[in-house]
Amino acid sequence: MKILIVEDDPFIGEDIAEEIREHFKSTLLEIIGPVDSYMEAIDLVNETHPDIALLDIALGDDLDAGIRLGQYLNQAHPIPTIFLSGLPKHLGFNIAKWMMPFDFIPKPVDINRLFEKIELASIFNYQRNKVENMPPLKNSIQNKSIFITTSHGEITAIPIKSLVLLEADDKLMRAYTEDSVAPIHFTSPGLKNFYHDHLYLLKDYHQLGRKHVFSLEHVIQIKDNHVVLPRKVATAKDDPFFKLPIPKNGDAKRLLFARLGYKLRGLQNGNGKDNDTEK
Repeated sequence: MKILIVEDDPFIGEDIAEEIREHFKSTLLEIIGPVDSYMEAIDLVNETHPDIALLDIALGDDLDAGIRLGQYLNQAHPIPTIFLSGLPKHLGFNIAKWMMPFDFIPKPVDINRLFEKIELASIFNYQRNKVENMPPLKNSIQNKSIFITTSHGEITAIPIKSLVLLEADDKLMRAYTEDSVAPIHFTSPGLKNFYHDHLYLLKDYHQLGRKHVFSLEHVIQIKDNHVVLPRKVATAKDDPFFKLPIPKNGDAKRLLFARLGYKLRGLQNGNGKDNDTEK
């Protein structure tokens, strides 16, 4: 079992490492780190391929380094992550939860809770490896499509990989895919509930305000405070892009950029105000 520790306080990092070594002394264990920077952590992930990551969120002045690292792990090296953070809730838990962590443990760290989560993460890895090494079921589409009710007695499958955007007007929903000019219409008990009921969307999709959930993979650019996505159009006169407005609050923009793996400077005061001077 390889455990990566990312922590900017060397005393806390070493204390956690020693506690883990002592508690799991009968286990084949390798502690990687502690390290105190985003780039050093990325290098170690690519070199050592850890099984579990313990992530502080704020590393020095880089207040969302752990979030960006969690996003990188989800995309490039999906492993159980446990956030250990002393940040206030609106900068810590409320952002980290979208990285789908195994747990979020406030500082000072409850070490027994951490031990339990490491054990559970180890079991999770073992079971996942067993499932991934099983031969695939013929014609299996589980977690590859969203099934929605499009009319009475009619259920339609939307392949997740082709889904670009979900748009909501109260309970009326529209799904836009890569291959369809017209949206697929259906009803749902609200966008937030739909999003959270389909947990496999959390990793690769992002909710923007009350109206939109979009694919992070399909983002072309951020321009004029809008998220730009590709759009299938019928004629050359149609706009070939979706342009989704980003809410005018610092936390919303910061979370979006963190999930995209981009360091947005100027949003570091934690009061929800946008200090970034870029337009």
